[in-house]
Amino acid sequence: MATHRTPPRIVAILCAAGLWFTGCGTEDQTSPQPSPSPTTPEQASPSDSPTTGSPTATPDEPTDEQSPETTLAPVGEFSTENQHSSGWPEYGETSNIYPTAVRTAVHDGFERIVIEHAGTGQPSFFTQYTAEPREPGIGTLVDTGSGAYLEVTLSGTTDPLDLPPDMLEHGAHLEDLDTQATEAVVSFAPWEATSTYYLGLDQQRPYAVSVLESPVRVVIDIQLEDQ
Repeated sequence: MATHRTPPRIVAILCAAGLWFTGCGTEDQTSPQPSPSPTTPEQASPSDSPTTGSPTATPDEPTDEQSPETTLAPVGEFSTENQHSSGWPEYGETSNIYPTAVRTAVHDGFERIVIEHAGTGQPSFFTQYTAEPREPGIGTLVDTGSGAYLEVTLSGTTDPLDLPPDMLEHGAHLEDLDTQATEAVVSFAPWEATSTYYLGLDQQRPYAVSVLESPVRVVIDIQLEDQ
């Protein structure tokens, strides 16, 4: 399973974009808490090999055989329709959630994209195909040259006033993936207690989504063939 981690970036670049001083949510979902200590990322199944030649890919081994992330079955029923968790858009008791890594792998009939986060709790989610993927807060169109864009939104992520050094780079286009249909994953920093990610696909395909805890992960399965 390919793993992508982003080195610390220059905060001044983000500030220049005007993201962090305009419209940032004033109602944080929890009292500020220190970021949790780094933990060993949850590992993929033995069949999930890292992307060859990727400088950021590292080999993974499973640590929890019962975790939905490491099973070879889809996390839900495949559909091209909009999907959301039962609590959307509520975020409950979440704390310091922000994206830290992306892992990918291909299984029998589907491929899996996992976006891992720091923090605790279980944010709610909403997903949809969109013809106009746009950067949160600014509205700039996102273009990876893909044929379709799946928008994944989490509610309950942290306020981005303090940018942690291990967060995925804002606006990063991750394209060195171990996938067949997913051409790119675009990650944005939290904005007003929500986080937005775009999956650039070759075409609209049925998908399934789940959010897991300990650590917080968004698992997106993309169907590759009829099942």
